Amino acid sequence: MVAEEHFRRIGYGKTAVADIAAAMGMSPANIYRFFPSKSAINDAICARMMREIDDMLRAIATRSAPAGERLSALFLELHRHNKAKLTHEHRLHDMVEVAMAENWPAIEAHCHAVIGFIAAILRDGVAAGEFRAMDIEAMAQTLFDMGAKVFHPTLIAHCAGQDQETQAKRLASLALAALRATPSTLMKEA
Repeated sequence: MVAEEHFRRIGYGKTAVADIAAAMGMSPANIYRFFPSKSAINDAICARMMREIDDMLRAIATRSAPAGERLSALFLELHRHNKAKLTHEHRLHDMVEVAMAENWPAIEAHCHAVIGFIAAILRDGVAAGEFRAMDIEAMAQTLFDMGAKVFHPTLIAHCAGQDQETQAKRLASLALAALRATPSTLMKEA
């Protein structure tokens, strides 16, 4: 928590283990008893931030609502959260950007969790007859990949001048149309 506060205040790149230790009233050596490196501290902070997002998405995926409604909500709320928390807080955004570029374990775990929430919604939709039969794992991965423009904090930041919320809604609508269509209908439309 102290390290995260330093990241927010002075920036990820400027925060040293000595700064964190001083704020906690201990020596850097004592910090290293709990974390083997600064990157381990970074990953722990990142993991905590990603768990908050995962908790939000889990609540969406497990709510009592039609699968299509939950999938749309997942797309929109993940976009809104990432835009508000991971894009506008520039100093934290720097850490998240490095974490994504370097594939920190916390980011990998978060991506797998998001794909898992999408898959759970798809399973429910297929079981309820709301969605057509499909390879759920492959479709969950595809929908995650498709949503990158509205999920990924770096892409959100680079496209800040666009109406991304409308784009998130359109992507969710496109996904729902594909999930509800029969394979023969899809082939005729192509």
